[in-house]
Amino acid sequence: MAISEVAPRGAGAHPLSHSARQALKRVAMVAWLAIALGFAMEALILTVRVAANSQPASTQVVIELVQGVTWSFFVCAGVGLGTAIGKVRTSLGGLIGAISAPLAMGIAKGTQKVMVSALDLSVKPTIVPLTTLGVLRALEYGLLGWMLARLASREKAHLLHFILAGALIGAVFGGGVTALTIQAAFAQDVALALPQAIATGLNEIVFPIGCALVVYITLQVSRNMKFIAGDTH
Repeated sequence: MAISEVAPRGAGAHPLSHSARQALKRVAMVAWLAIALGFAMEALILTVRVAANSQPASTQVVIELVQGVTWSFFVCAGVGLGTAIGKVRTSLGGLIGAISAPLAMGIAKGTQKVMVSALDLSVKPTIVPLTTLGVLRALEYGLLGWMLARLASREKAHLLHFILAGALIGAVFGGGVTALTIQAAFAQDVALALPQAIATGLNEIVFPIGCALVVYITLQVSRNMKFIAGDTH
């Protein structure tokens, strides 16, 4: 009788709390990888500008770095969380991705304004209206979150599929945003230098691929940790 009373307190007595801990670890890993992705993207953009003999001022580099890392952190964390939840229902993955992208954009823009104010600089006018960008971001990362959630729900996740998903989203939406930015700059008689146009295209097209890689790496590490934990019992 005593054994039957003690048994529920043994291993596996709290599967929900264990699942919650695993989910928190996954979100934390996505967050750290998203920060690394933000630094990598800014380094890539800076390299392109230097190669094109268009090196920005150090203060501008700092502002763009803070804005880029903030954007990367919030949007990839949102997509990663949506993918984890979307393994049960993929539509939730898309919904969370659609919500996180405009939110991340707003937070990143707010961070940029704080940095500009702190450094006593002037704010560059936005070429494409923020409302338009917000709608496009919601569609872009909502669809990306839905696609990654579907891939994550499969028994075997292939790296190539995640890369293709990010590349498809980047080509369609990132290419569209880049073209829209160039067209809007031309319509407003705003001088958009070639290095800036190239940097915009790289950021818009390459970033979704990086975000998909962040989700894939997190998924693989999480699955391997579960496998190791299962072998130890």
